[in-house]
Amino acid sequence: MSVSRRIGFDAGPAHATYSGIGQYVRQLFPAMYRLNSSIDWVGFSSASQTTHPNGLESIDSLTMNPSVSRWLPSWMGHSPEPLDLFHGTNFKARNYGQKKTVLTIHDLWLDRHPDFSKKLFGQGISSWKTRRGAIRAERIIAVSEFSKHEIHEVFGIPLEKITVIYHGCSSEMFPDNDETRWVDARARLGLPDRPFILFVGGAEPRKNHRVLFKAFAQCPSLLKECSLVVVGDESVRDESLRFTAQALGISGNVQCPGSLSTSDLRVVYSHAAVMVYPSLYEGFGIPLLEAMACGTPIITGQETALPEVAGNAALYVNVQDPEQLGTMLEQLLNDSELMERLLNNGFKRVKQFTWEKAARETLGVYQEFY
Repeated sequence: MSVSRRIGFDAGPAHATYSGIGQYVRQLFPAMYRLNSSIDWVGFSSASQTTHPNGLESIDSLTMNPSVSRWLPSWMGHSPEPLDLFHGTNFKARNYGQKKTVLTIHDLWLDRHPDFSKKLFGQGISSWKTRRGAIRAERIIAVSEFSKHEIHEVFGIPLEKITVIYHGCSSEMFPDNDETRWVDARARLGLPDRPFILFVGGAEPRKNHRVLFKAFAQCPSLLKECSLVVVGDESVRDESLRFTAQALGISGNVQCPGSLSTSDLRVVYSHAAVMVYPSLYEGFGIPLLEAMACGTPIITGQETALPEVAGNAALYVNVQDPEQLGTMLEQLLNDSELMERLLNNGFKRVKQFTWEKAARETLGVYQEFY
């Protein structure tokens, strides 16, 4: 791009500290800026009109505007200058007077399972808006081949209009075996001083903590030798990590430190015996990359995008079958050679997923419309 372009994007998710889409915005746009500093970036966010969201401070050419309609007068904060392109990073393709629109659709979990929607009037209106935005956009970015085919099947978008660009893994994720940091984290977070199985996802229903808790409760050897460390929100609507643990009689084996900082999460990954990620539905699955980067063996589901991301760095299980999961956990924890093979495969595989690669490919999509 030799000519300076003015590109807008939805910066709102960057304010969401722990969300996968928040990571997407905070990692992708600085990476694109490093590759091409001539772009004039305009971030749109209802959370802040003037300050840069966390993680976007390095983009010197970034200005922030409030997310208001282009039809409102400029004194309300919207710049009258036209955009060459607007990138909807969070399912929404709003109209800011841009010449072209690119829309990222991460997954269709709620479109496939509207009964899990938190919206007052259900998921129908949101699904209609997303489909309308997808039809109007010049290009759709999907984060996996699985999501690409979901978008095609559910919304009827032609496959040739959808480009797959994988997420990357944060450079802040790596094996962290510093004993001082681990002792400190263990004391602050109330973590066990014995082998533990890591679950990342909290009580969010689709993350499927129940199958892991049931598998753990059914295995006497796991109960005797291991603990569960569950990272994420402790309660989500009708789901509660502590309630599930109490109902299964395993409260003494379960630690729930909540959502963690990047540095604490890195230390926890690095000291986990295994990470179990039995999600019911994923458009991608960033925790898989994080576990690989930190040297943590993985057990995950055999459906949706999970095998596409984890490849040969994981063992696969039917996420509806706690008995199968418990058996697989016992086998893996007693097979040091298998654990080492998964760990080494993970180190190799995670190198395929970088934010620089994602940034380069995203800039390539933009260039199609200049």
